This record gives sequence, structure tokens and C-alpha cells, in this order.
Amino acid sequence: MKNFDEVLQKLVDEQDFLKGIQVRIVDNYDIMLQNQQKNADNHEMVIQNQSTIIRNQEIIVNNQMNIVRNQKQIAQNQVTLDVIEQTQTFLLNALNKLSGKEETIQETENFVAKIRKASEESRKGQNLNESSTL
Repeated sequence: MKNFDEVLQKLVDEQDFLKGIQVRIVDNYDIMLQNQQKNADNHEMVIQNQSTIIRNQEIIVNNQMNIVRNQKQIAQNQVTLDVIEQTQTFLLNALNKLSGKEETIQETENFVAKIRKASEESRKGQNLNESSTL
């Protein structure tokens, strides 16, 4: 009988051991399901972030195109301003001649350059990005 009780106890112990393993397997399975759900949630967040990145890249490309257009416009404006300055210098020289003051075009250009330099000096230290300086 002792042998039977020992065998029975061994079987009960092994049954408890197997039951403990099964409980841990179920717990691990639950953890795996939770992890898979977190992975799915994270994957969804990654997709949303990628969509945001793509939209931001499109905005950056559009901004870069606008910058290039603005730079072209600035270059065109500089050419136009140069033509205007040359025309004004020519007209100023002609007016001086009409008023009886004979000077060469070079003297008139020097006079205009002197005015430009004085204007630049008066603006030193000003933040030209502020509308009040325009």
C-alpha cells in the first residue's frame, strides 16, 4: 500500500507540475496576445507617422520650389533696379546739362554711388526684415 500511495502522490505531484506548466503557457499566450496588440497599435502609429512625414516632405518640396521662384524674382528685380538706376543716372546727367551744369556721366554715377552709400550707412544695424524699415 505504501508503494501505491507513493505512486499516487508522485502522479498527483506530476499532475500539479503539468498544471503549473499549462498555467504558465496560458499566461505566456496572453502576454503574446497583448504584445501582438501593442505591435499592431505601434504599426498603426508608424503608418500615421509615415503619412505625416510624407505630407511634411511635400510641404518642404513646395517651399523649396517657392524659394527658387523667389530667388529668380529677386534676380530679375536686381536687374530691373540696375536698369532703373542707370536710367535715373542718365536722366540726372541730362538734367544737369540742361540746367547748365556740365558734368560727365562718370561724375553723375559717382554722385549716385555716394547717395547709395549714404543710404546704406544710415540703415546699418537695422533689421531689414522688419516692415518698419521698409
